[in-house]
Amino acid sequence: MKNRLFAIAIMSPVFMSSHSFANQVAVDISDETAHIEVSTEPSRKDLNFSASFLHHEDDGDVYSIGAFVQSPINNRNDLHGALGAKLYYLDADGPDGHGVGLGGELSFKIPSVEKLSIHAEAYYAPKVLAYDDVERFLDTSISLKYRALEQGSIYVGYRKQEVDIKDGERADIDNGAHIGISLQF
Repeated sequence: MKNRLFAIAIMSPVFMSSHSFANQVAVDISDETAHIEVSTEPSRKDLNFSASFLHHEDDGDVYSIGAFVQSPINNRNDLHGALGAKLYYLDADGPDGHGVGLGGELSFKIPSVEKLSIHAEAYYAPKVLAYDDVERFLDTSISLKYRALEQGSIYVGYRKQEVDIKDGERADIDNGAHIGISLQF
C-alpha cells in the first residue's frame, strides 16, 4: 500500500495538470486489465509527454511517465515515428521496482482505408536502468485503430509487459488482447 501511495504521489502532478497539457486520453480493457493513458497530441516542434496507469487484477500495477519527440518519416504524412523514454514504476504483488525504458513508436495510416491506422510501440529498460527488485522491463504493444468520429477512435490491440526479477524469475504483467477508445480534445 505504501508503494502504491508513493507511485500515485509521483504521477499525480502529471494527471492533475493533464487538463492543461493533455489533449488525448486512451482507455482500454481486457478481462484482467484496465489501462488509461493521457498525453499531449504529438507535435513535431515540441517535446511531447504521456502518463499512464495499468492495473492487472492478479499481477499488480504499472505506472509510467514518458517524454518523446515525433515527426513524419521521410516527409510522409501516412508514416510517423517517435523516440523517447518512459519512467516505469512497478507495484506488483511480489516484486516492486522502477526503471527507465528507452524506445519508440511507429504509426501508419493505411492509404486504402482512410480512417484506419496501425500503431506499434516498444520500450526497454535493461539491467543498468532497472532498480529495486526489477532486473529488466519490456513494454510492447500493437494496435489497429479506426477513427469513428472526428475526435474519437476505437481500437483493438495486443500488449505485452514483461519483467525480469532479481531472483531470476520472469513474469508477465500483461500479455494479451485489449479493446479501447481514444479521445482527442
